[in-house]
Amino acid sequence: MLPVKVIGLGNPIYGDDGLGSCLARFLSQFNDFVIDGNAHGIAILGNLMDAQNLVFIDVDTGLKPGAVALEKIEGKLAITDTTMLDAHRASPSLLVGYLRAMNALKGDAYVVAVGPGNMEPFKPVSNEALNAIPTILNLLSEVLSRYGVALNYSGDPRSAVVECYRDALGSQLNSPT
Repeated sequence: MLPVKVIGLGNPIYGDDGLGSCLARFLSQFNDFVIDGNAHGIAILGNLMDAQNLVFIDVDTGLKPGAVALEKIEGKLAITDTTMLDAHRASPSLLVGYLRAMNALKGDAYVVAVGPGNMEPFKPVSNEALNAIPTILNLLSEVLSRYGVALNYSGDPRSAVVECYRDALGSQLNSPT
C-alpha cells in the first residue's frame, strides 16, 4: 500500500477548473504516486484504493483568485450525498466519503486548493492560477513530507500547465487571462 497518492482534479475546458488536472499531468512524469484525475469523477475511485492517505489538487470557488489553502477532508458520506446529477463532477469530499464507506481509506485526506480566476468554458488558465503554482507546489511538498515522500519535478511547471490547456483547447487558446 502506498503511503500517499496525489490526485489532480478538474477539466481544462472550464478555465481554471483544469489546473489540478494539468498540474498532476506534469507531476506524474516524475512521481509514480501522482494521478491526473481529470474530470473522471467517481470513476477514479478504483485508482485510489491502494493509498493510505490522499492529497487532491483542485479549485475552491470560495477562495480569492490565486489564493492557496490546505483543507482537511473528513469525507463522511450521507445517503443524500450519493444522489448525483453528474458522475463526472465528484468533489474530493465525495470521493473520500465513498472510500471511507468502503473501508478503503484509513488515513488522512487533504485538498491543496486554489481560488480560480475564471471558470468560463473555453478560456485559458488565468494568470492568478498560474502565479499560484509555486505556492501550490511548496504546500504539496510540505504535506507529502509528513508521509516521508518527496515531490520531484524538473522544468517549468507553469509552461507545462499552459501546454496542457493548449492541448485541451486547441486553436481556441490564445494566452492566459
